[in-house]
Amino acid sequence: MSTSKGSTKRTRPQKYQNRTSFKNTLHDKSDFQKKLNNLNVCEVCIHCKGVIEWKIKYKKYKPLTQPKTCIKCRQKTVKKAYHVMCRECALSSNCCAKCLKSSQEVDIVPAEPTEEEQLKLKAEMDKLIKSLPERKRRSFLRYMAKGKKCEDELLKDENCKSSEISPNEKEVENRKDNKRIPHSREALLKKIEELKFNEDENSDDDVDNEDEDDDSYDLSDEDEED
Repeated sequence: MSTSKGSTKRTRPQKYQNRTSFKNTLHDKSDFQKKLNNLNVCEVCIHCKGVIEWKIKYKKYKPLTQPKTCIKCRQKTVKKAYHVMCRECALSSNCCAKCLKSSQEVDIVPAEPTEEEQLKLKAEMDKLIKSLPERKRRSFLRYMAKGKKCEDELLKDENCKSSEISPNEKEVENRKDNKRIPHSREALLKKIEELKFNEDENSDDDVDNEDEDDDSYDLSDEDEED
């Protein structure tokens, strides 16, 4: 890098500008690479998440071939690359599983629920939606199965809106990078409350309509008698 004497800052842009951005799936269409692109990096801080996602984006990510030893419980329970602490220890100590900074210093990305936790949550939600009508029950199940977009996907959508990209190109990009995560328990409970509230409002409207019909019927009878 050519700079003036005594200065470490360069004023000119880089000599070779990239015309197109790097795509890790351009020559690698394997299922493994697709799985990596859809990987939700969690249990780490925001900075470490960006580091791991950069490695995935530019094909520098090296997955573990066998579990690593956790630095806290000394068991071979670390199954994610670049993590030094297992999931249980990271959650119990409220720290980043990579850089070990506490949740008071940095923001920790919440962990994804395990398969057992998802089954328990599904059983709990099935009990709660038994009282709902069939139509609203199906809409809730679709909402639960669809999940929500990651923060990265929301940022991509905002960038697409701000940039000059045609709607068809946006749809293609969204289909290619459709990364979703399950809803939290709080979000599902809130959705159930919304469905119940809408049901109560609809029932009140039906009662009001019936009252109006009765009033109009009584008035018509009085006119006929006169």
